[in-house]
Amino acid sequence: MNENRLKRLVQLAEKKLAAEPAEVVEMWRLLKDLTNELLLEAGFSERAVKALHTKFNDAGRRSAPWKAFSSKVPGRPQDGSDGNRINRWLMPTEHKFYATEKDATLVQIRYYLQTLSMVGAPGLPLPELKTSFHWLTGHAIEPGLYEDPIQLIPLELKPFLENPRSLTSGHLFPLDRGGKHVPENAYLMLYRSNQLQGNMTLEELVDLMKRLVERHAQRAVKGTSLGQ
Repeated sequence: MNENRLKRLVQLAEKKLAAEPAEVVEMWRLLKDLTNELLLEAGFSERAVKALHTKFNDAGRRSAPWKAFSSKVPGRPQDGSDGNRINRWLMPTEHKFYATEKDATLVQIRYYLQTLSMVGAPGLPLPELKTSFHWLTGHAIEPGLYEDPIQLIPLELKPFLENPRSLTSGHLFPLDRGGKHVPENAYLMLYRSNQLQGNMTLEELVDLMKRLVERHAQRAVKGTSLGQ
């Protein structure tokens, strides 16, 4: 990416949440192009990088599947061409998948930034970019700084690109519980972490795990084990 486009990305990032929706969309497109270029130059396959973009489109600006059945073939599940994902801002505001275009785009930007902060990610070409997005990520954009929000372990880029399903997008306050699709609530996390969280908030999950550890510790003190 040429220097003018990189500087434009920094300029947009420095506007933070004051950026207009059109500027946020421009920011997303520039960052997507930069990520694409960096990953290909780092030796990752075009197919893997394309799959990453698709995953982020489906988890960021677009909704999850929102209809149970096809509108074309009654009783059949929807497929990708059957309207099972739409831009979130086109949904009713009361729908759990709804988000403004600005918020949904910022979530997608956040996913790209989290990816570029994984172990094994390529470094950014402009030093200013490392800190320009701190307001959105809470950390500098440097390889190895991003951790799974549930297990608090560093996430690795190579396994993710080899198997995009190994990571999923998640919300620390679940959408089913009234959480919103906004940047501060959206994270990339290990598939196993998403399973562990289920429909609980992070606080509920931690509390449950503490109680489980305490119960198993008490059982161990009594000298018994499961199955006895």
